[in-house]
Amino acid sequence: MKAFLIAIGNLFKRPATIQYPFAPTYKPDDYRGLIQHNPELCIWCRRCEMACPPGAIVFSQAMDGTQTYHYNRAVCIYCGECVRNCPKPGAIIQTATPASPALKDENINNSWAETVKQALESRAAYMAEKKKQAAAKQQGGENPA
Repeated sequence: MKAFLIAIGNLFKRPATIQYPFAPTYKPDDYRGLIQHNPELCIWCRRCEMACPPGAIVFSQAMDGTQTYHYNRAVCIYCGECVRNCPKPGAIIQTATPASPALKDENINNSWAETVKQALESRAAYMAEKKKQAAAKQQGGENPA
């Protein structure tokens, strides 16, 4: 009987839901949204990549030493660890912009797996080339012919 009275009472109360299409959703002041990278301020230390729990940030490396930042909004859990671990203020920030939904046409999961694979391969190739150059330099310095 108690449940019936509660149900009848709820008929006369305002709904607890938000009328989304007609009224905007409330966003708190400390809302954590998308991560934004500023390459001009970045020192390319990759601490944000190491601190990211789900692996939403990865850097690839070209043979000339330049690095490229990659970010996946669908993998990110918006924890802000990348921002907290960045030694350079403003190089990576968390905006109040919510992430757009991932669409099937984007193929965001499979393309991200490929991006991570290519980034790791590019870094391994860069390190192998650096080791090869260091060995050649060392060998050239030992044999003054």
